[in-house]
Amino acid sequence: MRQIDIDSLDEATLIELNARIVERLQYLHHQRTTAALQEIRVGSGVEFEGPGGVLVRGVVIRRNKKTVTVYADDNRQWNVSPTLLKPTGAHVLDTTGPIQSEDGKVVSFPRPDRR
Repeated sequence: MRQIDIDSLDEATLIELNARIVERLQYLHHQRTTAALQEIRVGSGVEFEGPGGVLVRGVVIRRNKKTVTVYADDNRQWNVSPTLLKPTGAHVLDTTGPIQSEDGKVVSFPRPDRR
């Protein structure tokens, strides 16, 4: 990586450089988010690290513009950046019956009619 000597730059140049850096970082973040979002499907099983490092598992119920809504096993909904999600390999359509959470409650995602 090249070394950039910023000590010789004046304040106006540093402000302009900062604005360009922030813009570039936002662009790269947007690209990563968009790519990750395209890999996620509604009904896919996912997991992510929640507050306090707790592992949260659930099912994708909606893809938003910048986030994914996950219905977790603890019956809560989370809006999560798709870059933070890890697929579990499960999909609600892969099961033959209703999905049950750990406490035994049924999460209803019926198979679509294939007429």
